[in-house]
This record gives sequence, C-alpha cells and structure tokens, in this order.
Amino acid sequence: MTSFLNLIKNAYGGLDRTMWLLALIQFINRSGTMVVVFLSVYLKDDLGFSLGQVGTVMALFGAGSITGSFFGGRLIDKIGFYRIMFFSLFFGGLAFILVGWVRNFAALAVAMFFMSAISESFRPANMAAMSIYSKPETYTRSVALSRLAMNLGFSIGPAIGGFLASIDYNLIFWVDGITCLIAAGILKMYIKEKRAPKKEKAEAHVSSKSPYKDKIYLLFLPICVFYIVSFFQFFSTMPLYYKDVEHFTEIEIGWLMALNGLIVAVFEMVLIYKYEKKTSIYNFIAWGSVLLILSYISLVFWGGWWWLVFLTIVISFSEMLALPFMNTFMNNRAPVESKGQYASLYVMAWAVAQIITPLIATNMIALSGYNGLWLLLAGFAVATILGIKWLERLVVREKADAS
Repeated sequence: MTSFLNLIKNAYGGLDRTMWLLALIQFINRSGTMVVVFLSVYLKDDLGFSLGQVGTVMALFGAGSITGSFFGGRLIDKIGFYRIMFFSLFFGGLAFILVGWVRNFAALAVAMFFMSAISESFRPANMAAMSIYSKPETYTRSVALSRLAMNLGFSIGPAIGGFLASIDYNLIFWVDGITCLIAAGILKMYIKEKRAPKKEKAEAHVSSKSPYKDKIYLLFLPICVFYIVSFFQFFSTMPLYYKDVEHFTEIEIGWLMALNGLIVAVFEMVLIYKYEKKTSIYNFIAWGSVLLILSYISLVFWGGWWWLVFLTIVISFSEMLALPFMNTFMNNRAPVESKGQYASLYVMAWAVAQIITPLIATNMIALSGYNGLWLLLAGFAVATILGIKWLERLVVREKADAS
C-alpha cells in the first residue's frame, strides 16, 4: 500500500502550480462537453436531419476546427497564447448558448462552423501554454495532467448530458456555454500572462523554425490523422450505432462515454510515470493502434451492453498509449519561436479527422452497414502502425546524419 501511494505521489509531484490551474480550467471546460457527444443523435432524432445532413453539419464543425486552429496558431506567435485562450473560452461560451436556438439546416451548418472555429482556437493556445509553463523534464506528465482533467471532466459531462438530453437537448448547449464562461473567468483571475523566452536553441534534429519546412513533422501529421479517424469515430458517429443497433437510451450512451473519461483520468498519469522511459514513443503509438484494430474487428462478431463496456475500456487504453506521446513528439520537434504554429498544425490534423470521420462513417454505414465501417476503421489503425514505424526510422537516420 505504501509503495502504491508513493507511486501516486511521484506521478503527480514536481508539476508547476500553473499547470494545476490550467488543468482545473480543462476540467471545468470539459465537464460541459456534451454537445459533441450527442450532436449526431441530436441532429438525426431531435431535428430530423437525414444521415447526409448529419454528416454535412459535423463535417462543417470539423472545418471550423481547422480554421480556428490555423488562425489561432498564427495569432499565438503574434499576440500570445494567453489572450487566445481567454477570447476562445469567453466567446466560445456565448456561441454555444446561441447555437442551441438554431433549427434550420443551412443556418445551423454555418453556425456550427463559426462556433467550432472560435472554441477550437483554444487548443493550440493551451498546448503552447503547457510548453511555456512546464519544465522540459515534466512536459509529458504535464500533458497527462491536462488530459486527466479533460477526461475527468469528460466522464462527468456525458453522464449529465445524457440526463439533460432526455429532458431537452437545448439544455446541453446552455451547460456547455456556461462552463466555457466559468473557465474564462478562472483563467483571467488566477493565471498571470507569461511570455515565451525570446530565444532558445532548438534541438539539433529540428531542421527549421517553420513547421512547413520540417519534412518529418509534415509526415507525422497524416499519421496522426490515420489514428484520430479510427479513434474519433468512438465519439462522433458511434452514438448512432448505440442508438440504432443496440437501442441504448441517451442516458446509457452518456454512461458509456463517461466510462472512457473516468478510465483515462484514473490510469493515465500513473501509466505514463511508470512506463514512459521503458520504450520509445513510437512503440506506444503503435500499441495504441493495435488495440483499436482488435476492438473494431471484434465488433463484427460481438455486441451487447457488456461487450461494449469492455471495448470502451480497451479503447481508453489505446488513447492513453497513443495520444500523450503524439503530443510529446509535436513538442519535441518545435523550437520555442514556433510553438504556436507547430501546435496549430497538430490541432489541424485533429480537425481534418473531425471532417473526414463523420463523412466516411455516414456514407459507409449507408453503403455497407456498420461491419464495413468497422473493417475500414481497423484499416486506418493499420496504416497508423506502418506510418509511425517508418517515421521512427527517418528520425533515427536524421539524428545519425546530424551527429
């Protein structure tokens, strides 16, 4: 028992006070994350949109993410990550509340685009903040702490959201908006703005201050997209499968989504602390992809509540193995002068996946059913493994050439 408590203490020790405040902001913000989880069900069942219309709205939501991430990253290196974080949280909160009143398909599609663009500019700014406020030796654990807070909030948000959605879907827009506004207030009151150092010697393997000239980083981004498309289906159109095939209620869907957040919140920090140095970041990403492959192939043969609970656990471990180390790779490649742009491109990879996933999923469901979708998503995970091992060889060769 003592050794276990020491493990917990060491896993969470040595992190800057500001990192804990940033984690608190993540927790409050993500506790209100309900709209994205129930968006596909809301559009189809509550507003009566077709599958094609559902895919279009969700794709525009992803397009807004790309726009917000791109311009947010550009502005970070000019006006600072702090201001971007505040304006994103504040105006994003107002946008969530307003969008909840829109019912027309065309108007809602446009509104979703702008709401996403505003709110998603927070992510590259938050990544830049973590790289500035944390120490190099604690960066991965700082990322894990942020993800812990995010997932702990995400374990609460969908569970509450499922209950609220069973009463009135408009309530989830209000809660999402209000939590953004609260997070903006905490940022303004308790975290002081900190500027990045003017100069910092970049690591030897970084070929340029611009991510657009860093060939290895540009190769890394589509590999991220392969994994995220396979993983993000779990949060985007998977609720349609729960509702249409498994006939789960909104409350049951909320509990499944909450289980994912709870597992990641409980295990990720300890997992990273104990095993981070055991192998390369590339192997962690590859093993995370293997778990996705096994999960999707199993869905061809099995289903039901308890099997899907088990798969939620497996997919949660896939997330813990892959995503923190993708973030670490991004940070290791980025010189301090271009943190915002590197983070922006990384978040844009997520946004591209947000566009691709619902379009692929809804069309694949219409053409060949859910089994065809599961096999396609497993194929994306296979592509991730092949890509990340190729990337590892290129990085090793680059370091050898530089020495």
